Amino acid sequence: MRVLKTPSRRTAIAALVTGTLLAGALAVVATNSSDDARPVAAAVPATQDTIVPGEQLQLAETGAKTVAIDTVAAAKGGATQQVCAAPGDEWIRIRFKELTLVGKDTVTLTGSRGGSYTLKATNWQGKSFYTRSFQGNCVSVQPNFAAASSYRVDAYQAGILATVTVAAAGDICGSACNQTRPLVESMNPAAVITAGDNAYESGTLTEYNNSYNPQWGVFKSKTFPTPGNHEYNTSNAKGYFDYFNGVGQNTGRAGERGKGYYSFDVGDWHFVALNSNISKSASSTQVQWLRADLAASTKPCTAAYWHHSRFAAGNYGDNTSMQPFFQALYDYHADLVVSGHDHNYIRFAPSKPDGTKDAANGVRQLLIGTGGRALYGAGGTTRATIEKKEYSTFGVGKLTLTATGYTAAFVPVAGRTFTDSVQGTCHAK
Repeated sequence: MRVLKTPSRRTAIAALVTGTLLAGALAVVATNSSDDARPVAAAVPATQDTIVPGEQLQLAETGAKTVAIDTVAAAKGGATQQVCAAPGDEWIRIRFKELTLVGKDTVTLTGSRGGSYTLKATNWQGKSFYTRSFQGNCVSVQPNFAAASSYRVDAYQAGILATVTVAAAGDICGSACNQTRPLVESMNPAAVITAGDNAYESGTLTEYNNSYNPQWGVFKSKTFPTPGNHEYNTSNAKGYFDYFNGVGQNTGRAGERGKGYYSFDVGDWHFVALNSNISKSASSTQVQWLRADLAASTKPCTAAYWHHSRFAAGNYGDNTSMQPFFQALYDYHADLVVSGHDHNYIRFAPSKPDGTKDAANGVRQLLIGTGGRALYGAGGTTRATIEKKEYSTFGVGKLTLTATGYTAAFVPVAGRTFTDSVQGTCHAK
C-alpha cells in the first residue's frame, strides 16, 4: 500500500490555512511508509470562497486545516493507496482534482476508523470536489476500473471538531435588518444563506448598496444568496446579480447570471441554492440540473433553499409550483429546505412533496421569512403539518450541522422571547 505521510510540523504550518487552500503552499511528497516525507514546491489550487465553474466549493469546519499534497494518481493494477493527516486528527476528507469514471468503474474510499463510500460515474465528473469526511486520520483509496478511468487527489481537509454553523433567513432589508444583523454576528457562521427578497422594494443595485450593504453586507464574503420576487421587479434581477457577482459579471457568488441556481458544500452538508422565479417545472433545465447535482454529491446530508415556500400558512398558502423542487429533493433523500416569501416563521414536520407527514423519509421545511421586512399574520392554508409557528417576531435561523444530523434553532431579535429548536438525523443516501 502506498502511504502519503503527514508533513513535519514546520512543513505543515507552511502548508495549511484554516478552512481554505493556501495558494502557493508547499506540498508533501507521497512516499513509501519507510521514507521520510519531504516538502517540495508545487502548484496548488488557489483559495476558493465563491462559486466558480469546474470547482465544487467546500467550506470547512471551524479549526479544520486544508493541506495541499503531491498528486496521488490512479495506481497501476488497482493498488490501494492511502492519504493520511496528523495522528491527532479525528476526521479527514480528500479532494479529487480530477475524477473520470467510465461505465461501471468505481473508486472506493475507506476511513481508518470505519466508514466507506464508493464513487461512481455519477459523482462530479469533470469537476474538482471534496468527498464526505471519514473517521480517523487516514483514507484508503481503492480503484476498481479499466484503463480509460482515472483520478487525481491533490489535497485533504482534517480536524478534530466536526460541527459547522450556517445562518439563514429571507425577506431581509426591510426596515428591521439592523435588528437581525447582530444575531448573525453572534453566530459567527461559516456561511450565510438568504431565501430571497434581500433588498426592498425592487432589488436595484442602489437599494442593495444603500439598504442591504450597511447591514447584512458585512457578511457578503460568506453569503450564498437566492433571489426573490422583489429582485425580479428589476429586469432579470440585474441589481441582485450586479451586487453579488460584480457589475456586469456573468458568474460569481450568486451563480450564473440568468440562472441563479448553484450548489456548494459546508462541512459534510451539500447545499443547493435554487431560483423559484424562473422555470421550475419537472422538465425544466433547472430541475434537471438539480437532479443531476443531487446525484453527483458525495455528502451524507443535504439542504436546499429558495424564496417561494412550498408550504405556507400566513399571507400565502401552499404553492404547488414548487413541488418539482421538493419532489427531486425527496427522491434523493434530502433533509432540510429553507424558504421565505411569507413573512413569518413556521417549522413544518418532515413531509412528502404533497405535504403528507413522513417521519421516516420526509424533508423538513423551515419557513424563515423573518429577516427584517414587515411581518405577516396567519391566514393561508397548508396540507403540511405545522410543528411550531410565530407571526410577530423578527429573527434568524441557526443551523448547527454535523456529519449525521442537525439542530435548527430560531433566534429572535433583542427584546423578543419566542424561540424554537429541533434536532434531526440525516437520511441514508
